[in-house]
Amino acid sequence: MKEKGGTAFSIIRSTFLNWDADASGEMSKDEVMGALRMLKLNISSAECDALVRYYDLEGDGEMKYQPLVEDITKASPHFLNHPNTARLEREAQESERARVVLDNKPKKVMPRVCELFLQKLRRNLMNIMREKGGTEFSILRTNFLNWDADKSGEIGVREFMGCVNILGLKLSVAEATQIVDYYDLEGDGEMKYEPLVKDVVAGTSHFLVHPPTARAPTPKTPTTDLALVEKQRDEEALFSARPRRCPPNAVVEAFKARLRHKLEMVMRSSGGTIFSICREAFLLWDGDCSGELNVREFLGAIRKMGMDVGVDEAKQIVKFYDVEGDGEMRYQDLVKDVVEGVPHFMTHPNLTGRDTRRDERVELGSASTKEAPEAVKRIEAKIRDAAEVAATKSVTRIGGQDLFYGTCIRFDAGNTGSLSRADLDRALREIRCKLGEVETRHLVGWYDQGARDSVMYKNLVRSVWSVTRGGGTTARGGGTGEKKMNFKSDALTARANRAGVLAEKARIERKIKDIALKEKMLKTKLDTIRQSARR
Repeated sequence: MKEKGGTAFSIIRSTFLNWDADASGEMSKDEVMGALRMLKLNISSAECDALVRYYDLEGDGEMKYQPLVEDITKASPHFLNHPNTARLEREAQESERARVVLDNKPKKVMPRVCELFLQKLRRNLMNIMREKGGTEFSILRTNFLNWDADKSGEIGVREFMGCVNILGLKLSVAEATQIVDYYDLEGDGEMKYEPLVKDVVAGTSHFLVHPPTARAPTPKTPTTDLALVEKQRDEEALFSARPRRCPPNAVVEAFKARLRHKLEMVMRSSGGTIFSICREAFLLWDGDCSGELNVREFLGAIRKMGMDVGVDEAKQIVKFYDVEGDGEMRYQDLVKDVVEGVPHFMTHPNLTGRDTRRDERVELGSASTKEAPEAVKRIEAKIRDAAEVAATKSVTRIGGQDLFYGTCIRFDAGNTGSLSRADLDRALREIRCKLGEVETRHLVGWYDQGARDSVMYKNLVRSVWSVTRGGGTTARGGGTGEKKMNFKSDALTARANRAGVLAEKARIERKIKDIALKEKMLKTKLDTIRQSARR
């Protein structure tokens, strides 16, 4: 009554009528609890059972609410009477005590997801205000009230997701759950939206105050830390329904270059655009019009464009663009990547330095033919430096390249020429090369072939030490002057086998040194104990 006016009778009667769906004058237990929550009065299930039984005059499990309204309004003062000052003071004191208890509760620490959500929500609200007017408070209040079906002042996870979706933010269930949990003050799985509104409008000027001149955003400091870069990209992609892309892959990059070249040849001979040619081929094989293709369908679509793609290459490409993990790729993402950097369809093609009769090919097994990203180059430099340092500590005369290659051979139990991510981690630890999880994922992602999540370590060694196919080398530093290893055939050569033996020998020697050092330390400790005992 203090906030909105009215009388006890009018407020209670309108609330109960709102919940009496069939206008029968009776309400069930659930309807009574809903009406009382609307009045901000929470009672237990047992208390509600007792209330319904008391006012259930016909024994049908529903209570007549007119007698309840009359009983409540009998003791309430007439709206023209002077209010009971003592009662108002008592209620104010009780309200203050409740506020103190609430303030003394340990405050939750705001998770990082909530901080990022508030930033993006303020940004979206600012755009809405520029286009349609209003204030942060009015926009949020209107949206939350529209989704608060029972008018309880609280909303659940699904209601919260729907509310912010209207504001241009797409939350996953996990993200929405974290935010609702933070603003859930009563532990009932629903959040009060008033604290969220206060957090959003905190520090904002009144809507009649002229806004300050917007400052240019501070540019982000460039960093080479892969983990930090991925974290920044993930935070930027939050609440936008943008899928997380895989690390770059050499097979996929080589395929995109071939596809772009092939499509340009088709455009010169038959016309059309890259988008139209790809759309026709992909839609032909997309039987359910889902926008996704599996490996078999992708092979059919690519061959319709006049390209020959192997099964292993197709698997790797589908895995790269499979953002949902269901074994199908979103071909729209591939078309977007291919179109990037291509001149407009009305621009005359540049034929200088190109042989239009030849379809450029990049071999599937040669990932090193494609220039590696800068992040992968930095990882390879770490491996090279660690291998060279480990080689200098070996008693046997061995180069860093031979040591690392031999170590990879030792962990290649099946003699397949490739290492899984776990085996690669073990090989890197063997040469004292410390890579983070993100760095390992990028390294394996670049050299992966056939969607096996493994590395062809000959390609890795060739790239790290810049070995050409003919056996020559272009060392990138730290060379020992020894003859470098060649990879003329897929079979392990005698030199490769010798490298494996030398690597194993170097590992055993390091173990012996460690054991001898421990023995010396224990002996010293034992002598000290004996001397103390004699004293």
